[in-house]
Amino acid sequence: MNCRKDIAPHPRQAVSYSTFFLNVLTGRKPASEARLFATDEGWAAFARVRRRVPGHFTQVRVRKATLPTPATAEVVAMVDNGRSHLAMTFSFTATRHGWRLAHCELLDSSHARHRL
Repeated sequence: MNCRKDIAPHPRQAVSYSTFFLNVLTGRKPASEARLFATDEGWAAFARVRRRVPGHFTQVRVRKATLPTPATAEVVAMVDNGRSHLAMTFSFTATRHGWRLAHCELLDSSHARHRL
């Protein structure tokens, strides 16, 4: 008898989902479909980000993806609205249905830390 342990989804799926959320912010994808890829807390965080966005982003790109633990994926993206460039973070958690957005944040210059 072969027993199969739960295996975390592939990290590329988290990157793909973060790209989907970024495309919602650009207006290229509908927000209703993105809801399927988020936990309740993740969806609430994404809704807060959407309210903070003054308009649609013109350019978005994923910069870095890491797996701090086998059940957690973190993605950093850059977003551009034509006037400023901002960083955005996505945290995903592994579920039996694949990665789900657990938290996201749009970082503005007030969050920046400068070295002395």
